[in-house]
Amino acid sequence: MTSAVRHTVQVRQGDLAPFVVGAVSLEPGPRGGLVPYRLAPWARAQHDDPLLHWCEQAAAGVEVRVRTAATELAVTFAVLVPGPAGAAAPSPVVVVEDGGARQELRVERADLLPLGPDRTVGAVVPGEPFHLVVRAVRPAAERDVVVRLPHGARVEVLAIDADAPVAPVGRRPGALRWTHHGSSISHGLDLRVPDRPWPAQVARAEGWELTDLAFAGNAQLDGFTARTVRDVPADLVTLALGINLVNADSMRQRAMLPAVHAFLDTVREALPTTPVVLLQAVACPLHEDTPGPVVTGADGRMRAARRMVEPDEGALTLRRTREVLAAVHAVRCDPYLFLLDGRDVFGADDTHHLYDALHPDADGHDLIATRFPAVLRRVLREGPVTARPTTPRFDDPLATWVNA
Repeated sequence: MTSAVRHTVQVRQGDLAPFVVGAVSLEPGPRGGLVPYRLAPWARAQHDDPLLHWCEQAAAGVEVRVRTAATELAVTFAVLVPGPAGAAAPSPVVVVEDGGARQELRVERADLLPLGPDRTVGAVVPGEPFHLVVRAVRPAAERDVVVRLPHGARVEVLAIDADAPVAPVGRRPGALRWTHHGSSISHGLDLRVPDRPWPAQVARAEGWELTDLAFAGNAQLDGFTARTVRDVPADLVTLALGINLVNADSMRQRAMLPAVHAFLDTVREALPTTPVVLLQAVACPLHEDTPGPVVTGADGRMRAARRMVEPDEGALTLRRTREVLAAVHAVRCDPYLFLLDGRDVFGADDTHHLYDALHPDADGHDLIATRFPAVLRRVLREGPVTARPTTPRFDDPLATWVNA
């Protein structure tokens, strides 16, 4: 396999791993490259949800980072997208040079994973690998090139070719390490480019290193997700919980309360003093006081299913999920556990941005990204409730950020 670059340097599978940043696991792919995953193989074996199988393969928050003085740099990868025949192309790749110049490059070829209306999966229809060629803005000047991979597609990184030496950049020393877990409202699958979902925007604006564990439809308090969060080194953990429990009708109040405690207990096994922020649900009139599950109408908008159970005191609504998270926060003697009301970043006055009554549009993600840092800083500065035995002491780099 050759690229469009007259290369003097070639990097292949055995040497690619240091160049790929943001994945939980890197595994050999069917074409001889490396596939970034956001859950480890052992976690993948512990569930059977087709949507989660797909979402954890999607390369949200994953980047290829290269330091080079090359005039031309080519990154070759194979992209797999789900959908019916003729499905839309994956989101563009975003390339950033030296932290400034940004360009979007269309992915012109992809493999297709056929999906039936009943979630059945067909055989992969192969396409061709795509050669992404980056031409230097400043020829012969050493620079960092960051390739942000499509957040709604599986990507197999096959090769890096250049006409000058290349080196991996890796995670930036001293940058705040942020692990975020959330739902489709964080994953942003419907957004056009991979740096538009609000967690990606926040990480870019604040200079943080993001491990993105947002899985559309699957912020379900799963034990394997808790263990994944636990095992990722982090200076800050945020957990956006509530909406998926309601719209999947997957838990009742009786189950949610101990499940949140168990999730936090697991995280604390390896991150005993890492600040953990519970993000209560953003505003969503569809489920404020109406339980799930959610169904899609003929007009493409979401609505709550008609329920025939009366009374239904244990059924979860968004209001009840916020109450459960507040109750967990109140009783745990944990000075490093914080509570952030999602309505402070996306409130009742913003719900016109829910394009299908459930998911924020691009402008909605921009609102959350703009507001989140200030709200988070205020929550961390306010510190623990009076019942907590210890006042938290933040380590750098979080301490510097909170006190800025």
